[in-house]
Amino acid sequence: MATRPSIIACGTRLAAVAMALKFLLGPAVMAAASLACGLRGKLFRVAFVQAALPQGIVPFVFAKEYNVHPDVLSTGVLFGLIVALPIALAYYFLLAL
Repeated sequence: MATRPSIIACGTRLAAVAMALKFLLGPAVMAAASLACGLRGKLFRVAFVQAALPQGIVPFVFAKEYNVHPDVLSTGVLFGLIVALPIALAYYFLLAL
């Protein structure tokens, strides 16, 4: 990832879609799955905030090794780490944990 010329290696449009999927759709899917499993209260809120946390480096390593969209994953990891803190804090305060 350090060899990329910019943080957003896959283009701004694809990066915006990836971030929307990760930080908006991910928590929404987690909320639906948590409600379906019967999670309520504090466990539900913790699961929701965890869904908004950034992805790790391991998915990028696999994407690079198997050559399956490594640019998208590198952008997701790098850019996701930058935006994850304010978004996770916003979810944290909205859910009043």
